[in-house]
Amino acid sequence: MKLLPILASFSKKDWHWLQKFVNSPIYNQHSAVIRLFEFFRKRPLDSEKQYSSDFLHKKLFPEAPFDTAKTHHTANYLLRSTEDFLAWDEWWQDEPERQRYLLQACRHRGLDRHFAETLQKLGHNIEQQPLRDADLYRFRYRLAFESYQHSIQSEGHSAAEHLQPFSDWHDLSFVAEKLKNACGIYSHKRLLHTELDLGLLPAVLEFVRARPALLEHTAVAVYFHGYHALSEPNEDAHFFALKNLLESAASKFTLSELRAVYLLAVNFCIHRINLRQENYLREIFDLYKNGLELSVFIENSQISRFTYTNIALTAFRLREFEWAHGFLLNYRDKLPETQRQGAFAFNLARYHCERGDYTQAMPLLLEMDFDDVLHNLTAKAMLAKMYWETSEINALENLLTSFSVYLRRKRQVSDQLRTGYQNFIRFVRRLQAMPPGKKAARAALREEIANTALVAEKDWLLRML
Repeated sequence: MKLLPILASFSKKDWHWLQKFVNSPIYNQHSAVIRLFEFFRKRPLDSEKQYSSDFLHKKLFPEAPFDTAKTHHTANYLLRSTEDFLAWDEWWQDEPERQRYLLQACRHRGLDRHFAETLQKLGHNIEQQPLRDADLYRFRYRLAFESYQHSIQSEGHSAAEHLQPFSDWHDLSFVAEKLKNACGIYSHKRLLHTELDLGLLPAVLEFVRARPALLEHTAVAVYFHGYHALSEPNEDAHFFALKNLLESAASKFTLSELRAVYLLAVNFCIHRINLRQENYLREIFDLYKNGLELSVFIENSQISRFTYTNIALTAFRLREFEWAHGFLLNYRDKLPETQRQGAFAFNLARYHCERGDYTQAMPLLLEMDFDDVLHNLTAKAMLAKMYWETSEINALENLLTSFSVYLRRKRQVSDQLRTGYQNFIRFVRRLQAMPPGKKAARAALREEIANTALVAEKDWLLRML
């Protein structure tokens, strides 16, 4: 029954308003629908099997002979009323859109004075609120469309004063939205390794280049430079142009849209860091700090363990230990509850390890069974490094053996990661077996490690040599 999953998603507040909805003759004129609503409201909705047509018919029409069609129609009417409620609830929460529909109704009914007052009120409200994102430009275009249509209807022809704003807002709305969507599509395209036809995007990019005044609009500028940063990840100019726009975007974008822009900039930096351009560590660290101040990395009151770990790792690599320790403590309680202890212990262990405090790092790694494969791989590599540096050779050999078994058995480990860590184990054993004083052999091993494409903890191995 299509209705049950919808009702199962309802909060107490939703049930309260749906009750008013189905009891309103405007939306429902069937008393059986009200009875069916009350029946579901008082019962669990976790199993569809318990609500057969025969069962429901007896509850709704106890005196009438069984009629499958009648029961089906009643359930269908309730489904339609529920869907209408969901649409109404979304519409009701969007006051500007409600006012735009009022504007449209005034135009259709020829209520010129009311139309003018509503249009003026909407324009004033837009100017007063700070948002200047792609959604706002689309709304401005729709207002310009209403104004344009009203001028034709009331004057018999389109007044010239309405033509240019209508065309300009249409262009601006389309350009901003096309660039915004292009950023999202390109990000997914790169992840999925899929070729997609981006349609009019080349023409839109050329249109913006030919009209630099469009870049005075933050939404256009952000997504124009954002798209070029995505599609030209080895070029610097568009990234820095985007970074300079983030402060302006913070006051003009919704939090969810600002989050997407920050992630775009972060991913650009990650690409450059993976190319061993270490100067981008400071760039990404600045993005993380500013983003935390704006709460862009917090979604539904939580921070993901991957973001938490990436931020901490960046701080460790920059030796910003005091800041990193404060971050780990301050954001611990914002981690998802089921992952909180593991993510906190892992990053705290890494914090102690990076500072050379192995006596505090080791117990945290040995006592935890991390539920994330990547955390487990990193934790085992950290232990191996600490055993090597403290000359605990037996513990190191036992760990390398169990590490090799783990890599063979864990199917979730990607081929790239498996190869990288297998090479790490191989080179640690080569390092361990090398007699002291063999400068030529050490130089040869160092060159071999440097020239091997996939090696986990490559920097540490080279440093040990």
